[in-house]
Amino acid sequence: MPYAKTRSGLFGLALALFCQVCLARPIVHHDLQVSLHPSGGALAVQDTITLPERTSAVEFLLHANLEPEPAPGVTLTPIEYIEKGFPVPVRRYRARLAPPGNRFGLRYEGVIRHSLEQISKDYAGDLSQTPGLILPEGVFLSAASHWFPIIGNERLTFSLRPTLPEGWRLVSQGRALDGGWEEQSPQDDIYLVAAPYRVYRRPGPIAEALVYLRDADEPMAQRYLEATERYLDLYSRLLGPYPYAKFALVENFWESGYGMPSFTLLGPTVIRLPFIIHTSYPHEILHNWWGNGVYVDYTSGNWSEGLTSYLADHLLREQRGKGADYRRATLQRYADSVGQQEEFPLTAFRGRHGQASQAIGYGKTMMFFHMLRRQLGDRVFLEGLRRFYRDNLFRSAGFGELRQAFEAVSGQDLSGQFRQWTTRTGAPALQLGEVRVEEAPAGFRLSAVLRQTQPGPAFRLQVPILIQLAGERQPLRHLLGMTGKQARLELDLGARPLRIKVDPQFELFRRLDPSEIPSSLGQLFGSEEVVIVLPEGAPPELKSAYRKLAEGWARRAPGLKILWDRQLDGLPPGRAIWLFGMENRLRGRFLEAAAGKPFSLGEDEMKIGGRTFPRTGHSLVLTSANPAAPGQTLGWLAAHSAAAIPRLGRKLPHYQKYSYLVFAGDEAGNILKSRWPLADSALNITLPAGAGRPDLELPRQPALTDILSN
Repeated sequence: MPYAKTRSGLFGLALALFCQVCLARPIVHHDLQVSLHPSGGALAVQDTITLPERTSAVEFLLHANLEPEPAPGVTLTPIEYIEKGFPVPVRRYRARLAPPGNRFGLRYEGVIRHSLEQISKDYAGDLSQTPGLILPEGVFLSAASHWFPIIGNERLTFSLRPTLPEGWRLVSQGRALDGGWEEQSPQDDIYLVAAPYRVYRRPGPIAEALVYLRDADEPMAQRYLEATERYLDLYSRLLGPYPYAKFALVENFWESGYGMPSFTLLGPTVIRLPFIIHTSYPHEILHNWWGNGVYVDYTSGNWSEGLTSYLADHLLREQRGKGADYRRATLQRYADSVGQQEEFPLTAFRGRHGQASQAIGYGKTMMFFHMLRRQLGDRVFLEGLRRFYRDNLFRSAGFGELRQAFEAVSGQDLSGQFRQWTTRTGAPALQLGEVRVEEAPAGFRLSAVLRQTQPGPAFRLQVPILIQLAGERQPLRHLLGMTGKQARLELDLGARPLRIKVDPQFELFRRLDPSEIPSSLGQLFGSEEVVIVLPEGAPPELKSAYRKLAEGWARRAPGLKILWDRQLDGLPPGRAIWLFGMENRLRGRFLEAAAGKPFSLGEDEMKIGGRTFPRTGHSLVLTSANPAAPGQTLGWLAAHSAAAIPRLGRKLPHYQKYSYLVFAGDEAGNILKSRWPLADSALNITLPAGAGRPDLELPRQPALTDILSN
């Protein structure tokens, strides 16, 4: 659909007014004509560059494999070859313009083909990255490829007209232009993604929705088109005008999870996972506000992943009354993945490269925004976000600009909160003790001591405490301030207290007490020392598939060891353990470890989490505490068929917060996922008077989007 129609009327005017401060920084414009030759891994480019001001000379960087030829009137001098410090080898050139001017042209061509490398340091990670490659399967180029001249750190705009093989389509940011693309808002990159795509379109009142698939799939495309329109509407109302003319879902030819301005590049497995359209997909759309709308000042830390997680993944769960569950899972991932040696402050986070970096850069940052919201209230918090977006659209911003926006709308000095949570490493750990109930003249007196047990100084906290009272339908909520390592709670109550719960809805960023953490897949995937025990007695086809999965994981993790069950008399000590196969000789050790959990295994069926499944046609994945290694986890993967095993290997990393799962058929479709139930924890204490009495449901917390309907 033409640009004028997708950004027509009041919306286009609103965005123009909204962005009137966006062009303060000088802009370089590239007018690119690109011819792709995938079979040879090559491209040829004609680039006409317009500078922000007249000059007699300008320097730029270009991929070392690309040989530039200047237009008449331009003298080009190679200055240096640089092999280190950039993702690809580059050459620095100086272009002299005679007479001085603000426009010059270059023509260049060459081969760009860099191998894929695994992003995650974890053995189950399946996402890869490359600085750039041109292959018969597809093309991926970005500023990291240096496929276009990089001139300093200047923002840029561009137009891009391609010549492509028959049946191929090219995607970049911006709006459609003569078979190519253009973007007139300041950018920090020019992406070029191409492949033989099938394209689906849907015009919308905010922007055009597009889906690019490698194979035709009308039903899936329509689901994504509908979701795109829904999420664009949600975030435009919540935060401010959407800053681009389109949003496109683009299928990659390797597993990836990229968010670019106005499109996302997701791997072929990822886009077909049923929950992605409700989790990762809105996350990538929201990045057009955070990260690709307001750019990240990486010198002061990457705030955008945590904020995007909070307003996408967390918000959508919060709308369904599951916000506390999501925060608990976030804190559990931190507890499972981050030890003292992996800690770093939020100001040092640049991007994800494993579970520990994700738990901090995404999870801790997300919890910081939640705590800030609780302090300021929903309306002020939302106004702060809108101000931050309005003041910094198409500019680089960091935690300093975030603090300025929230201070401006709240009138509060937030320097202490930002300093504590963004520059300090670690997390508080809480311990509840000395709980007493005494009769008092007006009823009862409840007293307790709350301690911070983490190494180092205290965190300043406002700790939510909920108390269940006899005869009351709602628990009493109390905030206990902590400025030191210890604080005393003393409350006079009109009714007898039955239970005391410290932060039961997981409002604080903290290191969970072990009694709050059920076993999970995340603990297995986050462990650096892992043993996989293979079943010697499995049928040959199953045994081969199990071995291939184990060897694939082992190639990514030097600390992973593979053994056969015939080599062992018991569980290997001191490590996390995977048992593969229903036929595994050590299966009985798992069943002993899982005694007391809602699971039983019969000859023909299995019961788990209150449901019954035939053993035939179903794969199960279970976890439990490892009796051979305190603090480690024991897992059991029993596949229905050899065909299901590689699919399970690809899917399991996406289910890390769960204790147990059931999958159906050779396609390994998930039909059950949950966590083992926990009894009272060290921070959730049933008092003598509460024994045998039902626990109260915790009060529902309003979603941030409730403001839009009030």
